[in-house]
Amino acid sequence: MVKQSLEISFFILFLKLLKLFFPKGNIERVIKALKSYITLSEESTYNPAQKMSAFLYPDITYKPWYEPQDHDILNVVSNKLQQGFNDIENEWLAYVSSGYNIVTRFNASNLFTSLKEDDWKAYLLWEKGNFTQVGLSCFPKTVNILSKLEPFLYSFGYVEFYVMKPGVVLPPHTDNINTSLTCHLGIIVPENCGINVGNKARGWIKGKTLFFDDSFEHEAWNKSQTERVVLSFDLYHPELTKIEKTLLQFVLKNLNHTSEEYESNKIQEPKSQQKALDN
Repeated sequence: MVKQSLEISFFILFLKLLKLFFPKGNIERVIKALKSYITLSEESTYNPAQKMSAFLYPDITYKPWYEPQDHDILNVVSNKLQQGFNDIENEWLAYVSSGYNIVTRFNASNLFTSLKEDDWKAYLLWEKGNFTQVGLSCFPKTVNILSKLEPFLYSFGYVEFYVMKPGVVLPPHTDNINTSLTCHLGIIVPENCGINVGNKARGWIKGKTLFFDDSFEHEAWNKSQTERVVLSFDLYHPELTKIEKTLLQFVLKNLNHTSEEYESNKIQEPKSQQKALDN
């Protein structure tokens, strides 16, 4: 940790010089985040409902839910998905009827002890900046729609279909970083399904988007008799500048927040997270 702290300190000096060339790039926020990370400065202020344990990014909006009209980027994403919804839905239904078996990205029982292996499944379309072979082969029209949104996709996130079986409840959990927002597009949405983010509950609507900050504690449920399906992906927080995104890619990679590390920390139940905070 001492070696890493020294490396970060030298990088902070570099960022201070970089600020001279990009005065409107909000580089100071990167510096404050790094200082907070190695506890070189005062504690950062943030909403107590956000229960992160890894990397806190300061001075950006903190709230559980976002509306498309809150930011131009969110409006563009929402419109593109809603305009292409019929193609996305038809490709999903075609996949289901084809009988083709795609291996889910994770075993749900490894994430939550209360779940069985296939209670919650994720079919991966995009990771590490590239669309998967499954995505290109089985969901070409969906991939074409998503390709228009790639500039907004979070580098360490995923694009995938989430399938939740009937009767499943995902326990309260939180994610480890606040530089991204999650977008859900409702594909198959039975009654009695919902998601609670920061103690504010909403339901999915078929063909409509939801945007939320998953660094707030959240939980989801499907109390219906049929599967619930959403298209899910992570976006860079819309208040980040272009240079902030570039710097964050470098910073997070060097802090071991690669896609693999992101996933291993992404879903944390409250007990395990409190242990991380205590350490």
